Amino acid sequence: MPAHKSKNFRYRIIDECLQNRSKQWSLEDLIKEVSKQLTHEFGVQKVSKRSIQYDIALMREKPPIGYKAPIVCINGYYTYSDENFSITQKKLSKPDIDNLTEVVNTLKQYKKYTHLGDIHKIIEKIEAIIAINPGPDTYTVSFETTQRLIKGISWLQQIFNAVEKKEVLELTIKEINDDISQFLIHPYFIKEYESEWYLFGLLDDNKKYTVIPVQKIAAISPQITTFIEAENTNPQEYFDSIVGISPAEGAKPSKITLKINKILKEEFLITPLHHSQEITDLSEEGALLTLHVIPNDDLRKIILEHGAQIKVESPDKLRKQILQELKQAHDAYYTLSLF
Repeated sequence: MPAHKSKNFRYRIIDECLQNRSKQWSLEDLIKEVSKQLTHEFGVQKVSKRSIQYDIALMREKPPIGYKAPIVCINGYYTYSDENFSITQKKLSKPDIDNLTEVVNTLKQYKKYTHLGDIHKIIEKIEAIIAINPGPDTYTVSFETTQRLIKGISWLQQIFNAVEKKEVLELTIKEINDDISQFLIHPYFIKEYESEWYLFGLLDDNKKYTVIPVQKIAAISPQITTFIEAENTNPQEYFDSIVGISPAEGAKPSKITLKINKILKEEFLITPLHHSQEITDLSEEGALLTLHVIPNDDLRKIILEHGAQIKVESPDKLRKQILQELKQAHDAYYTLSLF
């Protein structure tokens, strides 16, 4: 492991120790804790007393060398004089930037590997963080957080193994209101969509295809029962034939024609609704947008949220569904109460 990586990792462990005020930290205690975690993570042998002393001295230095950490030693025990201090609440130090730069350079070697998803977006975000290097109290820039994605990651390996081995799973689902439900699913495919993971599979009880947000899973239990193969459905082709992630209502894509205004025309030219999208100019006021997809809730949601900016020309079934939704929304405004 490169020296600067080892040093940066040691900074993190020392920081965690000094934030933990439930224990007193002697120099020997810090050496033991850093050694333990380095051994666990990287197989590195015990660090020297001199290394930890040097780390503490550098952490006390001002940026970009250190973190200006208020480390004090009282009666042989180390702590922060400011109990709210943490190096993770400071700007990135030079070692941090060196590490991130190395990560970016490594990731750039894999940009052409399409099966790794939008890896270029990860690269761009890290490069932006390095360039801006905002502090915790910066109010001129904000980076999007991905807590939803993180919530589902812990289940991904187990789900992936079940998909690969064709194992039936019992899922325990916990809703936002804490309602709990359980069911068996024959898992076929895992998909990431808008910073969230989804599991596509067949419900055992009604034999219908479903899409489950992985972040809602509270428990997974493999079941010893016959696995049902997906019939007439290629999961990748299935998701390629819909907008978004919600279950489709048919087996084959059909032509959908939407009339859109000038504002949406510009928006959908930049961010297409679907890879099958075609836009035909009508006038300065708008255009016709055609898609070849299987209608689903996500498509209807997009149409409804744009209100008068978009109108369904065909098929007639979808147009009537949108009209019914709009009528119900209109009527709701003329009732005294919705509940």
